[in-house]
Amino acid sequence: MSQFSDGASGSSSLNDVFTDGSEYTTNLSAQVQITEFGLEKGTTRNVFIKWTWNQLHTKEFRVVWYYFTGQGTSFVGSDARVTNKYSSYNAPSNATKVKVKILPIADSRKIGNYTAAYWTAKWTTLREYSFKNNPPTAPSAPSVTISDKYKLTASLANVNSDTEQIEWYVVKNDKTKFYSVKTKVNKNAASMTCTIDAGGTYKVKCRAWKGSQYSGWSEYSGNEGTVPTGVGEITRLEAFSETGVLVDWTGVKNCTGYEIQYTTRQGYFDSNPNEVKSQTVPSNISHAEVTGLELGQTYFFRVRATNDQGKSPWSSIKSITLGKDPTAPTTWSSTTTAIVGEELVLYWVHNATDGSSEKQAELELNVDGTITTETIVNTATGDDKDKTKSKKINTSKWSEGTTLKWRVRTMGITGNYGEWSVQRVVNIYAPATLQLNVTDSSGSDISTITSFPFYIKGIGGPSTQKVLGYHVSVVALEGYNTVDETGMAIIVAKGQEIFSRYYDTSGELLLELHAGNIDLQNNVGYRVICSVAMDSGLSAERNEDFTVAWTEMTYSVNAEMAYSPETYSFLIRPYCLDENNNPVSDVTLAVYRRQFDGEFVEIASDLENSSNRFVTDPHPALDFGRYRVVAKSKSTGAISYYDMPGYPINESGIIIQWEEQWQNYITSEINENDTYAERPWSGSMVRLPYNVDVSDDSDSDVSLVEYIGRKHPVSYYGTQVGQTANWNTDVPRRDVETLYALRRLAAYQGDVYVRESSGSGYWAHVNVSVSKKHQNGVVPVTIKVTRVEGGI
Repeated sequence: MSQFSDGASGSSSLNDVFTDGSEYTTNLSAQVQITEFGLEKGTTRNVFIKWTWNQLHTKEFRVVWYYFTGQGTSFVGSDARVTNKYSSYNAPSNATKVKVKILPIADSRKIGNYTAAYWTAKWTTLREYSFKNNPPTAPSAPSVTISDKYKLTASLANVNSDTEQIEWYVVKNDKTKFYSVKTKVNKNAASMTCTIDAGGTYKVKCRAWKGSQYSGWSEYSGNEGTVPTGVGEITRLEAFSETGVLVDWTGVKNCTGYEIQYTTRQGYFDSNPNEVKSQTVPSNISHAEVTGLELGQTYFFRVRATNDQGKSPWSSIKSITLGKDPTAPTTWSSTTTAIVGEELVLYWVHNATDGSSEKQAELELNVDGTITTETIVNTATGDDKDKTKSKKINTSKWSEGTTLKWRVRTMGITGNYGEWSVQRVVNIYAPATLQLNVTDSSGSDISTITSFPFYIKGIGGPSTQKVLGYHVSVVALEGYNTVDETGMAIIVAKGQEIFSRYYDTSGELLLELHAGNIDLQNNVGYRVICSVAMDSGLSAERNEDFTVAWTEMTYSVNAEMAYSPETYSFLIRPYCLDENNNPVSDVTLAVYRRQFDGEFVEIASDLENSSNRFVTDPHPALDFGRYRVVAKSKSTGAISYYDMPGYPINESGIIIQWEEQWQNYITSEINENDTYAERPWSGSMVRLPYNVDVSDDSDSDVSLVEYIGRKHPVSYYGTQVGQTANWNTDVPRRDVETLYALRRLAAYQGDVYVRESSGSGYWAHVNVSVSKKHQNGVVPVTIKVTRVEGGI
C-alpha cells in the first residue's frame, strides 16, 4: 500500500501519487460524473467539486485532494470520505494548483464466512485547478465628490497589488446607468472624473481587473446631489381672472423650491431688477397663482428651480396679455362639395377682442345628426401661433349623400371659449364622371374628320347627381395660318381655343359641329375638351383628339354689281364656279362692304350659290363701291374670297338716311328694262347736293402718364375712338322739300346713316341747326355729327 493510501502526508513522486494500493479492485467500469469544479464564490483559495452518481448500494465516496507548489512538488492536502456528492478544499497560500480524484465505495454484505462488496468502481480522472486563473480581490466602496456643479470625481486608495485596472460604474437617481470607464492603478490608487447632468443624485461602484479577470463589484458609494435641472418651458400661462394669471411648469427632481419672476417688459429681467417681481413656492408644487396684475397689460414670466447646491438656469420667457373672451371665429372649408375619399380641410381664424392668441379650439361635427366634438390645442409657436388653423377630415369613412355640418369656437388668454361660428355645410358625393366620344352621323367613334358634320357626345354621371350643363371647347394641337369668314388672315397658335360654348342641358350632350359653327384646318390635329357640371357642385373633364383630313377644292368667286341712283343703293349678285365653270353647290356665299377706314361690314351671309340671288346694300360709299365676296365650303368650312374692283359711283353732296327698310334679296334676275318685284328701299332721306364745308375730328382714348426718370410721358391707348364732324351748307330758300326734310331730321330721336362724297359713311347721332334770315335767299344749315356704333 502507498504512503498516501491511508491519508498520511508526505512527499513522493507524481507516479506514486497516481498509484494507489487500495484494497478495492476496479472491476466496475462506471465513474462518477463531475458537474461543477472551480473556485468558491467570494474566495481566493477554496476550490470545490460537485458530481453525480446513481449506483445502488453506494456507501460513500473517497475524495483525495493534492496541492502543488512552485517547485513542482505535490502533496496530499486532504483524503476524506463523504456521503454527499460535494467536497471542497482550502489550499495553502503557497499552492500554485490543486488536483482532485473521487472513488465511489459500495456497501458490503455477508456471504457465508466472507464479507463481500456489492461492486467495485474506478477512480475518476484527476481534475486540476490553477490559481493563476484567480480573479483579483474586490475593492472597497469608492469615495465620491462633486465640484463645480457638474464635475464628479470617484477615487480608491490602498488598492490590492493583484489589481491592474479599476472599472467604475456611475448610477443616476439610483436606477439609471449614467457612465462607465476603466482607469489604471497607479501606486496602489485609482481615480475617475466625469461630467454629470444637473437635477439628480449620483453614486458609484467599482471592481478590480487583472488581465481578463475581474473581481466582484464593490459596495456603492453614498448618493451625491447636484444643482437642479432647469424647468424648461412654461407649460401653461393663462388668466384665471381679469387681474390674475396661472403659471404652470414641469416639475423637476432634486430641488427644494421654485422661483417665479414676472415683469411688464422682457428687457427688465437683466437690466432693471427693481421692475421685476418674484414669487417662490415649495418643491412639491409646480404652479403658481400670480395676482394683483393690471388688465390690458402684457406680462412676461420665467421660472427656475433651487436647492442647497444652487439654482438652475431660467426657463424660456413667455408672455400673456390680460383680456376678454374672443368673438366667433371666421370659418371656411376647402370645398363645400367633397368627393368620397377626398381630403376635406376645415379652416378657421381666431378673432380675439384683446389681441391674444388662440389657445385651443373646439370643433363640432354633425354627420347626418350624429354630433361629435374635438378639442384642438394650438401648439404653434412664434409667428405661426396666430396663423390660420386647419383640420384635415378623411371623407372615405362616409358614404355618398352624407351631409356634414360643422362649426368652431376658440379660446383666448382668459381660458373661456367664445361664441360658436356660423354652422357650415359640406355635402359628400361620389366623384363626377364623364363619357366623351367624337362620332360621325351614324354614331360610330371616329378619330379622323373627313367631312362635316361630326358630333361630340357626352354623358355625365353618376346617376345619383343631376347634370347642370356641359362646356365644350376645341383647341388646336399645332399652329397654322388661315383666314376668317371675312377673308382676313389670322394666325392660330398651338393650344389656342377655336371653339368654346356652354350647353345648359340636364341630359346627355349631343353637339353637331359643321362648317357654320367651327373652322377647321386641313391636316391639323385638334383636341376636344369637355367638362360636365353636376348639381352637387362637382365636375368632371375628358379630352378626345382628332385630326382633319379632307380633299381641298379650288373655287372661282366673283359677283355682278349695279348701282341705283334713285335710292343710292347697290345691288350685288355673288356666285362661285368650279374649275369647269360650273356653279358649286357645296358653298354658301357672303358679301362684305369695305369701309373707308378699312373695316368690313357684312351685307349678307349664308347665301345659296344661285343665279337669281341679289343682295341690296343700302349704304354704299358715294365715291366707289368696294366689296368682298366670300365662299365657304359646307362640307369642310374652307374659305375662298375675292375683292371686287372699285365700282365708280361719283355721287356729290351729302346723304342722310333714317327710318329705313330695304329688301335684301331680289328673287328674279334684273336686266336694264326690268322693274323690281318689290321696292328694295324705303325710309326717310335728305340729300344736300350744294357746296358743303366738311370738318372732321377724331379723339383717341389715351392716357399720358408722367414717370420720374423718364423725359417724356408714357401713352396708354384704350379702345374708344371719338369721331366727330361739322358740316356747313347753304340751302336755297325756295328748296322747301330739303328744308322740310332737315326739320324732320332735327326732330328725329334716333341714329341715322350719313355719307359724304369723299367715301366716308357711318351711323351717327346728328344735331341740326337751321338759321333763316328774312332778307337772305339762302338758309345756312349746320349739322354736328358724332359717330356711333351701328349695323349695315
